[in-house]
Amino acid sequence: MVTAIVTDSNSGISQAKAQKYGIHVLPMPFYVDDEVFYEDRTLTHEEFYIRQQAGAKIYSSQPSPADVTELWDRVLEEADELVYIPMSSGLSGSCATAQAMAQDYDGKVHVADVGRVSVTQKAAVLEAKKRALAGESASQILKELVYAKADCKIFLTVEDLKYLKQGGRISASSAMIGNLLNIKPILALETEKVEAVGKVRGDKLARKKIIQSLEETLHNKFHTDDMSEFYLAAAASMSKEDALAWKLQLEEHFGVRCSMSPIPLSLGCHLGHGTYGAALIKRMR
Repeated sequence: MVTAIVTDSNSGISQAKAQKYGIHVLPMPFYVDDEVFYEDRTLTHEEFYIRQQAGAKIYSSQPSPADVTELWDRVLEEADELVYIPMSSGLSGSCATAQAMAQDYDGKVHVADVGRVSVTQKAAVLEAKKRALAGESASQILKELVYAKADCKIFLTVEDLKYLKQGGRISASSAMIGNLLNIKPILALETEKVEAVGKVRGDKLARKKIIQSLEETLHNKFHTDDMSEFYLAAAASMSKEDALAWKLQLEEHFGVRCSMSPIPLSLGCHLGHGTYGAALIKRMR
């Protein structure tokens, strides 16, 4: 059996990287001033943030059922079955839609709701590919991914609070005062929920707080000090120089390699340019 792995661009995996990894990535659609674009196909991350900062009206959308099934059909021309790993159902309705459509594929399409997004979703995708290459079936891969869905946590902060205000996460007055005082909220993403876990003043303290939160997760959630059991992954929507500095700071502190990925535009809609964060992801056995 040939088992293919399919995901969406909410994983932060570019089309170029998808070819390298031997997977398939469905580009997410976005409307910019009512014109539709597709992440990493007709809209680059640089263009997205230029337009966002210029005040364009931008909002995300679910991929159309036709786009999803067209990709599945194309993949199944060369594979016997596939595992589709979309963005968490707690953050988008596209997962539930895919699960409904998969029922028409006679068991050839397995939709994994892994409760993840960005670097944690990417880790699940790469793990699935590794297991497919080792000969595991789609149903077995699905079972193992879902079993490990909670074995990760993301912490992040934003540069400008206005995008959280636009998404209804904070009030207009809180956004205005927070920006004036350089307040940085620390947000946590875990399975299907996003929550504020603190706030600090300034970028230096925000980075320190994220690192502290990762350490507390290691001790309190996973009850270990052994970083060899985990992947350390960072993500950012900032300059390459600033992203590299953040990656190196994490590597120096934890003493392990840290990957760096772009923040998916589905999150960029609500977080804006200058967002950065990091995640702990437990290695699957």
